Amino acid sequence: MMALGTVAALAVSVPEVRAEAAKPGPAGEAPVTVTLITGDRVTVSGDRVTVEHGPGRAGIRFSSRLIDGHRHVVPADAAPLLRQGRLDERLFDVTMLREFGYTGDSDLPLLLAYPGSGQRKGAAGARAVVQGTSRVSRDLPGSGLLATRTTRAERAGLWSSLTTGTGTARTLTPGIDRVHLDGKRHLALDVSVPQIGAPAAWQQGLDGAGVTVAVLDTGIDSTHPDFAGKITATANFTDEPDDDLDGHGTHVASAIAGTGARSGGKYRGVAPGAKLAIAKVCGEAACPESNILAGMEWAAPRASVINMSLGYFDVPGVDLLEQAVEDLTAAHGALFVVAAGNRGYGRLETVMSPASADAALAVGSVDNRDHLAPSSSLGPRVGDGAIKPDITAPGVNIVAARAANAVMGDPVVDGYSSMSGTSMATPHVAGAAAILTQQHADWSPSRKKAMLMGSSKPTAGLDGFAQGAGRVDVARAVRQTVAVDGAGVNFGRQEWPHSDDVPISRTLTYRNSGAVPITLALTVEGATDTFSVTPATLTVPAGGAATADVVADTRGEGPDGYRHAQVVATGSGDIRVGTPVVVNRDVERYDVTFRHIDRTGAPDEYQHFGSLIRLDRPKTYNVADGAEETINVPAGTYGLVSEFSAADGTSLLVQPKLVVDKPMTVTLDARTARPVTVTAPRADARQAATFVSVSWTTSQSQAGTTAYSYVPGDLFSARIGPAQPADEFAVLVNSVFARWKNDEDGFRDSPYTYEVAYSRKGDFFTGFQKRITTAELSTVKARYVREADNANGAKARRPSLGGSGSGGVELVPFSLPFERTEYVGGDGTAGWSGEFEQQLDGETLSTSAGPDQRLTPGSVHHESWNTPVFAPSVTSGDSFHLAERSGDIISTGITLFGDGAGHWGEASGPDTRRTALSSGGTLIGESSSPFPSFPVPPARTTYRLEQSATRSAPFRLSTSVSGAWTFSSAAGDAVLPLSTIRFNPRLDAPAGTYAIPVTVDRSPGSAATANRTLTAEFSTDDGRTWRRATVSQDRRTVTVINPASGFVSLRAAATDTVGNTATVTVIRAYEIR
Repeated sequence: MMALGTVAALAVSVPEVRAEAAKPGPAGEAPVTVTLITGDRVTVSGDRVTVEHGPGRAGIRFSSRLIDGHRHVVPADAAPLLRQGRLDERLFDVTMLREFGYTGDSDLPLLLAYPGSGQRKGAAGARAVVQGTSRVSRDLPGSGLLATRTTRAERAGLWSSLTTGTGTARTLTPGIDRVHLDGKRHLALDVSVPQIGAPAAWQQGLDGAGVTVAVLDTGIDSTHPDFAGKITATANFTDEPDDDLDGHGTHVASAIAGTGARSGGKYRGVAPGAKLAIAKVCGEAACPESNILAGMEWAAPRASVINMSLGYFDVPGVDLLEQAVEDLTAAHGALFVVAAGNRGYGRLETVMSPASADAALAVGSVDNRDHLAPSSSLGPRVGDGAIKPDITAPGVNIVAARAANAVMGDPVVDGYSSMSGTSMATPHVAGAAAILTQQHADWSPSRKKAMLMGSSKPTAGLDGFAQGAGRVDVARAVRQTVAVDGAGVNFGRQEWPHSDDVPISRTLTYRNSGAVPITLALTVEGATDTFSVTPATLTVPAGGAATADVVADTRGEGPDGYRHAQVVATGSGDIRVGTPVVVNRDVERYDVTFRHIDRTGAPDEYQHFGSLIRLDRPKTYNVADGAEETINVPAGTYGLVSEFSAADGTSLLVQPKLVVDKPMTVTLDARTARPVTVTAPRADARQAATFVSVSWTTSQSQAGTTAYSYVPGDLFSARIGPAQPADEFAVLVNSVFARWKNDEDGFRDSPYTYEVAYSRKGDFFTGFQKRITTAELSTVKARYVREADNANGAKARRPSLGGSGSGGVELVPFSLPFERTEYVGGDGTAGWSGEFEQQLDGETLSTSAGPDQRLTPGSVHHESWNTPVFAPSVTSGDSFHLAERSGDIISTGITLFGDGAGHWGEASGPDTRRTALSSGGTLIGESSSPFPSFPVPPARTTYRLEQSATRSAPFRLSTSVSGAWTFSSAAGDAVLPLSTIRFNPRLDAPAGTYAIPVTVDRSPGSAATANRTLTAEFSTDDGRTWRRATVSQDRRTVTVINPASGFVSLRAAATDTVGNTATVTVIRAYEIR
């Protein structure tokens, strides 16, 4: 599907700093199509981005960029509103839209902010703006938000309703302040209760009695004996049944206030005397933000403590959920206790939102020895370097109540299961907060938070970004009477150079709720060369307060970066109050000013987007804010790229190497760019697309950008700055040509294509001209089969420089079945991989991809695509693996509809999909996601992986496909040793006895073994009965008896020499006509 009209796009692939670290990324990704809020349809397949304009939007240009692994595609008329903060960036984050499931024909849920929070007039005004273009699902007056849903067909009309003006002058319609995506947050997952000192509090009669704790989660199994008489209120903000069909919410509630009745009191919660208010805000498909906000507004006036074991990526600034935490805390006095997240694994800035809110008590996870769980998210807070998480609690192998219909958790004994994660740590702290609330009912949320943090037990060797103040200690919290105001001290960033730094002082206020004065000894533990505290001794009067000053002095020698410490106040009676402190002794930095000039010579405000890419470590800075912009960056070596989009074309400006060692100004003048032109050898060949792709490749990362042109003569390039050889840099120019049919059909059914690529390393060029010669081309005779009724096809090839980046691709469409001649070549530096789509009415039905190939000039090749049998495939059309283990996570993205020719393949949106992982007959987990991940124990274990999918009309073949694999795996990083059985019958297979070619494929990169056995069966009644097929001695054919007409189903099983097994079943594998 090519974009209609004139389109230019920039695809920026920046060094990846993975935000999601609790599990590996998808093992492989099929193409995804989303319809943006503007009504434009975007299809992303790997690095390829294809845009189809929405109604009335022809001529709008787009920018596409990859930021921290997320693909953003932004129409030019949305860019100014994005930069003004009026539109949520996630509305154009295709990766996130896919993760949330907002693809294909699904509705797009929005949260519209209206002026006058809580005012009916504001809500009514917002309703009037979107009337007829979306449906209102919920009003959230406490947050000043209107939750709406809009269909795919309504989106272009909605965009016109929400905005006024044209092009880059668009503004939001009066009555709408901001437009947010209604995104989804994810659930963050018998010695733990004693570990935090809860029994000592119980002995004092403090068990949370009289206190209500709200749990915002997946609901609760109210029939579990541990909750008898505990639940005071419930609300369901999802579209699912009230029952907890997941098990997460039941487990969390049990850890807070479960009585342990079913276990004879063994598995009781931290505050077994507390009551519970249950808000179901999460369903099978995660937790929509509108549900969470509604649950927060419902819970705040009903509960003193609110547990939220959920969250999602944090970004700089304050998002909707963070703001709600602040507002509801202030309005109702409830303490929000929120999971920090499971995205740590040593990566900083991974604490989730809304745990990142100032008022939230953010909870990390430790094991039963107070060692930090590897997955526990780390600070600092994104944007300002503040200390998060605030506190830790036990979150590893926590045993609590199991819901009757639970799918999560490992069963331990009847009615109980074990789970791990900050989801489990958070209820420990919520229970502790309930106990403290019982003891001090008049305390504010901030004072309770301060006491819990100050009385916690720090773990040696962990800084504040790992543990906050330390592991919660309920016994100390209810015993001691001294606490310090605040949640830690962030001294911020001290700019380089440091010889002239001025010491910074902050005041700590200690409060004594006891009846006698307390004398404290103040010391610093940690970076004593940076931090100091005075006075050394401080007396806090009974019922009063006293202050001390802590100073951060960064003038001394030593490495730059964050410096941590705790200010520790100790007193008689085992009093200990800890306060985490941090300062950022910044690295050498300079201001770089960028001036943007368009092709007319005027300052360019909105029509550019660029990236300053650091080459010595993974970090990218966006250069997109106004005609003149100054960015403060660390000294170092960078690559610079900027794209200007205008009505007369796209200009790509590149500086392969930019050394920042002083303040500087860089002028980006589009007038310096010259045309990029490639000409085909045939007079009737017309350019379908030309791409200029640049990339920087280092040992740590790869970054790059691709500029697109669909109109000859509207793509320009220029090298800026002095010529400096850049070993990390490469540029690839590739073009696609075909015969133009007419304005309605475009290049459809062209009998030929030309696909060429040319590269250069070390430097960029100003302008590029090339005429293709026949001597540089190879010839591919390609055949494409139609499998789905009334379907059409489209095919492209992607050029690649191996580890130095790849080029753009352009699908050239055709009717099915179809044959064409494809000429492929260039300067011989690129390999080529094929990509095929089967389409119906503009929708992608299925996709296939082939491996990288080197095609010799003058050679002739033959290819077949989309041929049956469509079955599970463990080979891939790219460098990713489709089933792998990373540490203690098993991930699989096995494609279930690879074709008989051996191409990787997948159907878009099968009717049903299921993946299940088990061991020894015990289910570890199951999922309907195409890319599930499952946590597994580290020891070597034998697993059984099952995957299945069904699809219906317009598909005729492979209507039900399943695979099952057994294999052994242990902790570490490895491709899983999986095999599949591939059948490749002729399309005109005759009735009667017929030998089907068969191949056993093995996962590339997995441990080498050989196939040992192969058995097969066939069915002519859609799998109701099966007959044994004859397998040839060399295991290369399977002989069946075909009926006179109808469908043949196949089932086969293979075993390798080390005992791994594979079974594949395909209903309606092929048809006899």
